[in-house]
Amino acid sequence: MASESPLPLPRSSWNKGLTAATDARVARMARSKTGRPNWARGLAAETDARIAKNAETRRGKSRGPYKGRASGLPPVAHVREALDKYQEADYVYLLGPYLGDGSLVRYPRTYRLEINLDPKYPNLIEECARAMRTVHSNHRANLRRKGAEVAVNSYGVKWLRLFPQHGPGKKHTRPIILAPWQQALVEHYKWEFFRGCLDSEGSRSRRIVGGKNYPFYGFSNESEDIIGLFKSACDRLGIHYTRPTRNTISIARRADVARIDRQLPSKS
Repeated sequence: MASESPLPLPRSSWNKGLTAATDARVARMARSKTGRPNWARGLAAETDARIAKNAETRRGKSRGPYKGRASGLPPVAHVREALDKYQEADYVYLLGPYLGDGSLVRYPRTYRLEINLDPKYPNLIEECARAMRTVHSNHRANLRRKGAEVAVNSYGVKWLRLFPQHGPGKKHTRPIILAPWQQALVEHYKWEFFRGCLDSEGSRSRRIVGGKNYPFYGFSNESEDIIGLFKSACDRLGIHYTRPTRNTISIARRADVARIDRQLPSKS
């Protein structure tokens, strides 16, 4: 008497070397409706209403059509939709390094905020990581070596909403415009934004004029829009500046330099 052909079995049974002819439990699963996958029972979304419904929802649960978490996010219309009050100052500070040396990297279901900093400034690196942890308290801030720089990064879909300036290409090749809620924060936390810009793209240097040593602050960026944001920050603080080159801002008046020295910690 010819033996019957075994029905399709779960893959785990194949891996264990079990068949319907040698194992009673596998034989019961092969004969039952629930033990056989949909494709083995000839069912598909086109022919079965239950399967079609499950296919349209996330993992068969009534949560609406499934979409990747990293897409289709609504823009932030008001700061209260994105930040708590205690996070605002750190976010405004973090906005400076993002505009200078930061980027968002897209993954299938999330984003990674990454800011590249000079390793000779360990306090600056720690301050940037601390601000990331405060603004996105549900996620860690990580450090990794990236060539001659240290990359401070944090994962989360929230970063895309907090930095709508993200887009394809380098920042100096596209418009960089603050959203109204960002502009309101920058105007309120004047020194935090100014400090974030200097920590990222600025420096304190000295120049020799007539044999005398004069300190000054410099800021440089290739984006005309980002240069404009830094100039506006200086205007709000009443700090005089000049523009010696197309991509450079200089702050050299003694009173302004002394004021910045008193207000901001040294870059270290």
